[in-house]
Amino acid sequence: MDTAGNKSAKAEIAMIKVVAPQMACQVIDWAMQAHGGAGMCQDFPLAYFYTLARTLRFADGPDEVHRNAIAKLELGRHAPPPRG
Repeated sequence: MDTAGNKSAKAEIAMIKVVAPQMACQVIDWAMQAHGGAGMCQDFPLAYFYTLARTLRFADGPDEVHRNAIAKLELGRHAPPPRG
Protein backbone atom coordinates (compact mmCIF):
# COMPACT_ATOMS: atom_id res chain seq x y z
CA MET A 1 0.00 0.00 0.00
CA ASP A 2 2.91 2.34 0.67
CA THR A 3 4.33 1.95 -2.81
CA ALA A 4 1.35 0.95 -5.01
CA GLY A 5 -1.51 2.64 -3.16
CA ASN A 6 -4.73 1.42 -1.58
CA LYS A 7 -6.40 0.45 -4.86
CA SER A 8 -3.82 -2.27 -5.46
CA ALA A 9 -4.66 -3.80 -2.08
CA LYS A 10 -8.47 -3.66 -2.33
CA ALA A 11 -8.86 -7.43 -1.99
CA GLU A 12 -6.49 -7.70 0.96
CA ILE A 13 -8.18 -4.77 2.71
CA ALA A 14 -11.61 -6.37 2.27
CA MET A 15 -10.25 -9.70 3.53
CA ILE A 16 -8.76 -8.21 6.68
CA LYS A 17 -12.01 -6.33 7.36
CA VAL A 18 -13.72 -9.73 7.56
CA VAL A 19 -11.08 -11.80 9.34
CA ALA A 20 -9.72 -9.42 12.01
CA PRO A 21 -13.04 -8.51 13.69
CA GLN A 22 -14.18 -12.16 13.55
CA MET A 23 -10.95 -13.29 15.20
CA ALA A 24 -11.24 -10.59 17.86
CA CYS A 25 -14.74 -11.85 18.72
CA GLN A 26 -13.48 -15.44 18.80
CA VAL A 27 -10.53 -14.66 21.09
CA ILE A 28 -12.74 -12.68 23.48
CA ASP A 29 -15.27 -15.53 23.45
CA TRP A 30 -12.50 -18.01 24.34
CA ALA A 31 -11.45 -15.75 27.24
CA MET A 32 -15.06 -15.57 28.42
CA GLN A 33 -15.28 -19.37 28.28
CA ALA A 34 -12.04 -19.71 30.25
CA HIS A 35 -13.43 -17.42 32.98
CA GLY A 36 -16.72 -19.33 33.16
CA GLY A 37 -19.57 -17.36 34.71
CA ALA A 38 -17.15 -14.60 35.68
CA GLY A 39 -16.64 -13.92 31.98
CA MET A 40 -20.22 -12.71 31.79
CA CYS A 41 -20.24 -10.53 34.89
CA GLN A 42 -18.92 -7.03 35.39
CA ASP A 43 -15.96 -8.20 37.48
CA PHE A 44 -14.05 -8.60 34.22
CA PRO A 45 -14.42 -6.39 31.13
CA LEU A 46 -14.76 -9.36 28.77
CA ALA A 47 -18.50 -9.05 28.10
CA TYR A 48 -18.01 -5.36 27.38
CA PHE A 49 -15.09 -6.11 25.07
CA TYR A 50 -17.20 -8.66 23.21
CA THR A 51 -19.96 -6.10 22.74
CA LEU A 52 -17.46 -3.60 21.35
CA ALA A 53 -15.86 -6.15 19.03
CA ARG A 54 -19.22 -7.36 17.74
CA THR A 55 -20.35 -3.79 17.10
CA LEU A 56 -17.13 -3.11 15.19
CA ARG A 57 -18.11 -5.83 12.72
CA PHE A 58 -20.98 -3.56 11.61
CA ALA A 59 -19.19 -0.22 11.88
CA ASP A 60 -17.00 -0.74 8.82
CA GLY A 61 -19.71 -2.52 6.86
CA PRO A 62 -21.26 -5.95 7.33
CA ASP A 63 -19.07 -8.98 6.60
CA GLU A 64 -21.29 -9.94 3.68
CA VAL A 65 -20.54 -6.66 1.89
CA HIS A 66 -16.81 -7.31 2.17
CA ARG A 67 -17.24 -10.95 1.08
CA ASN A 68 -19.15 -9.78 -2.01
CA ALA A 69 -16.36 -7.30 -2.82
CA ILE A 70 -13.76 -10.07 -2.47
CA ALA A 71 -15.79 -12.37 -4.73
CA LYS A 72 -16.15 -9.70 -7.43
CA LEU A 73 -12.45 -8.92 -7.35
CA GLU A 74 -11.45 -12.58 -7.51
CA LEU A 75 -13.94 -13.43 -10.26
CA GLY A 76 -12.78 -10.39 -12.20
CA ARG A 77 -9.18 -11.58 -12.04
CA HIS A 78 -10.13 -14.89 -13.62
CA ALA A 79 -12.77 -13.73 -16.10
CA PRO A 80 -12.02 -14.00 -19.81
CA PRO A 81 -11.21 -10.70 -21.52
CA PRO A 82 -14.25 -8.92 -22.99
CA ARG A 83 -14.90 -9.44 -26.68
CA GLY A 84 -15.53 -6.63 -28.96
